[in-house]
Amino acid sequence: MLLEVNEISKNYGTFPALKPLSCRMESGELIGLVGSNGAGKTTFIKILSTLIKPSGGDVLLNGRSIIKNPMIMQKNIGYLPQDMAYYPNLSAVEFLMYMAALKRLSKKKAKQQVEYLLEILHLSDVKNKRLSDFSGGMKQRVGIACALLGNPEIIIVDEPTTGLDPEERITFRNLLSKLACSKIVILSTHIISDIEAAASKIMVLKKGNLMFDHTPETLLHQAQGCVWEYILPANRVNEQIAGISSMIQTEEGIKVRQVSREKPSANAVSVKANLEDACLCVLEEVFS
Repeated sequence: MLLEVNEISKNYGTFPALKPLSCRMESGELIGLVGSNGAGKTTFIKILSTLIKPSGGDVLLNGRSIIKNPMIMQKNIGYLPQDMAYYPNLSAVEFLMYMAALKRLSKKKAKQQVEYLLEILHLSDVKNKRLSDFSGGMKQRVGIACALLGNPEIIIVDEPTTGLDPEERITFRNLLSKLACSKIVILSTHIISDIEAAASKIMVLKKGNLMFDHTPETLLHQAQGCVWEYILPANRVNEQIAGISSMIQTEEGIKVRQVSREKPSANAVSVKANLEDACLCVLEEVFS
């Protein structure tokens, strides 16, 4: 599968939610789509999912426009939105079987896939309970199962680990990594740890602009020399918060980690960048 995004944009009235951007995505890639709230991630995802049309540009799947022919994408996609609607009176297995029917899976194949997904997402023990009795994290896992029904070639998930505990997050990341060996997987998040170990490509959005589109290794290389650590006295407040990725209380004082082109403090020491630092470098426009 080859997904080509050609100068797509989206305006809501006079507000440019997404400015013209282009990129390519291929099978075998797990793309981490990163950006703060309001960056344009959900708008971008909704265009790719054919839920909304762009104001300009086109998206091609294997050379065919999904804007003119949405069914081309709809037959190949598994999509998990931020806020998925559920039928509260249905059990998990009933809801997934219903969703499988909407995807036109045979009853035999639907049953096999539903049982498998319930097992790997740790829902087998509660599969016959009503969704109204599920916690937020459990509902999120049902939503993940919905996105994976039908073995789609393109999987798009928007903030998928919200409400999941640490063990569930790891399980889900491992599952997406496995799927990305042969599919296009797009994971939208502002939690860098969700993509740190798995993403083969990072896309960073800021205020509707695509600021970075390359491998994590390239991003980390560009961030070297731009990350600093220094100690502040415990009773001192740092008024300059731009570029600060963490502040940790220690015996010596407050350990500050900050991204900056220049040394931010006299006692600052250059340290090795991690992916969260590197993404913050892009968002703070520390390097061009």
